[in-house]
Amino acid sequence: MPPPPEARLAWFESALDELPAFLLSPDVFRPLLRSPASLPQDLSLGALLLALDALDAGAERLPPADQTRWSRLRGRWETERSRRRAAIERKAQAELRQRSNLWRAYIADLRETPREAGRYAHEVRHRVAADRLLETLGPSTSAPPEVAAADASLRGRFITGAFVWEPLLEKAYRRDRFWFLYGRPSAS
Repeated sequence: MPPPPEARLAWFESALDELPAFLLSPDVFRPLLRSPASLPQDLSLGALLLALDALDAGAERLPPADQTRWSRLRGRWETERSRRRAAIERKAQAELRQRSNLWRAYIADLRETPREAGRYAHEVRHRVAADRLLETLGPSTSAPPEVAAADASLRGRFITGAFVWEPLLEKAYRRDRFWFLYGRPSAS
């Protein structure tokens, strides 16, 4: 069951509160001090971007007071992004390496143990986060070779189908760019 929008909003606000200290730290993933139980317990730039996508996708479903709160928080993120661009890019580079390695490792596990396909909807978060981190780094940055190799391996066993996450998020992730969210790997 997807988390309620209020929980996502609370998570995003907590993440923004901790963002300045997080950006100064050596951490790529860091425990978030105030996190709703139904959402990631760690702060990372990728998790922040995925929360941003989810909140943007569901903004019109928020009650008016929460829409106002979301607008304020969205503006705050844009200010932080402009003000701390270099630190955000450093974090994005570091996390991109880790997310790429996690994605590569999952796809390798999938080749060896096909039943790992049951965890796909959870594990694909690493691939989506990697894509969003690449976007943060700009068009001159290309995907690490691990991502391309893992994607090629996945394509060989991928069965195109329904969107694997909650339907609300489908409008945040277009099929042409996020093809790996529209189907699953075969379990054999």
